[in-house]
Amino acid sequence: MIRDEVLEILKSGKVDYVRVVFIDILGNVRGRSLRRAEFEKILDGKGVEYSESLLFLDYKDTPIKHKYGDMFAQPDISTFVMIPYLERTARVMSYITESDGSPHALCTRSLLNRSMEKLIDSGIKMEVAFEPTFYLINLKDGKPLPADEARAFSLEGLMEQQNFLRDLIKNLETVNTQVQYINKHYGPGQYEITFSMSDALSASDSLVTSREIIRDTARNYKLYSTFMPKPFKNYPSSSMDVYIKLLDLTGKPIGIDVNDPKGMGLSKLFYNFLAGVLEHIGSILAIAAPTVNSYKRFKEIVTPTIAGIGNERHYIIRIPSTYKDSGVIEFRLADPLANPYLLLSALIHAGLDGIERGLDIDVNYSVASLPTSLRGAINSLDRDTKLKYSLGQDLVDTFIEIKRKEIDDYENEITDWEISAYLKSGW
Repeated sequence: MIRDEVLEILKSGKVDYVRVVFIDILGNVRGRSLRRAEFEKILDGKGVEYSESLLFLDYKDTPIKHKYGDMFAQPDISTFVMIPYLERTARVMSYITESDGSPHALCTRSLLNRSMEKLIDSGIKMEVAFEPTFYLINLKDGKPLPADEARAFSLEGLMEQQNFLRDLIKNLETVNTQVQYINKHYGPGQYEITFSMSDALSASDSLVTSREIIRDTARNYKLYSTFMPKPFKNYPSSSMDVYIKLLDLTGKPIGIDVNDPKGMGLSKLFYNFLAGVLEHIGSILAIAAPTVNSYKRFKEIVTPTIAGIGNERHYIIRIPSTYKDSGVIEFRLADPLANPYLLLSALIHAGLDGIERGLDIDVNYSVASLPTSLRGAINSLDRDTKLKYSLGQDLVDTFIEIKRKEIDDYENEITDWEISAYLKSGW
């Protein structure tokens, strides 16, 4: 939506409140609701003032630093939408800036913009689509349980939750988030949604928006949604495939070569790009699978764990059988809690490193080893000076600090399993 259209909506009196939101370093949405008149005032100013501490909260909303200043959320007017299930309420996403208007070092949305510009400088554009999975749950005596018992990819699940799914798709498309597919996934109460391809920033905005819409639509049906990677011990985990397509600046696909001697149909440029991704895969894993809980899903038989390029579904970079027609590959390592702006920035810079160095890769082989824990992935990222420099030293160091605190908090917990296993040991 353009500025004049937004101003016309505001003047029409159809909006009473505007939620000005931003994304923290972990990918969570933060924000404030402004009266219409106050929103109009900040459009030509510095934006909405916030405490800088909100950018580096952990998952329990504890700031990891003891000193912080002011920051400003500058609305990106192109993202202005009416929230379909709330009366006279709109929402707009923001860039985080310093008081002088310069991008804040921890604004991952600004980072992705810069990363896209770097890609364009190399004559490349990238289209992306996300495919997250999530559970619908009920809380019984404070314990989460799947909202239904439907089997994998069964029509029963689509029937069981048809009203929720109907409203979900309607709400998503009302806020310009286009849905390609939705299906009952492997676990009871688990669903998967595939979004249409768009540029990296729009795709990331759509994913963040979808998590809000899924949450709110579920609450309207007295349900809860969770994007936790492994919420249930005995049920499948939730993941998020990322579909990627490379194009030239005119929009022509440049990732396809039907005469590819390796038989995959990939161009030399795309091999260079993906070889760069695999060169940095341990570091990228810290961003793609950003929680302690994430690594429990890698123990499942269906989870992709082969660090290489191949047709089989256990490769973390899969080349679908339709690739020569579509030019779209699947990056299958991420989970739904990943910050999409940071993840795509890491993939772009790793891919560009592969292009600049002319890296190549064999197909249908494991070419690297993956860290098996968040600590291992974080250590890989900490050692990756190239990716650190490309993403920003302050941002990466802050991300690592948050993650190490998370690991320490987790390791200091006494779990029910420990009590059960050890309480009576030695009797």
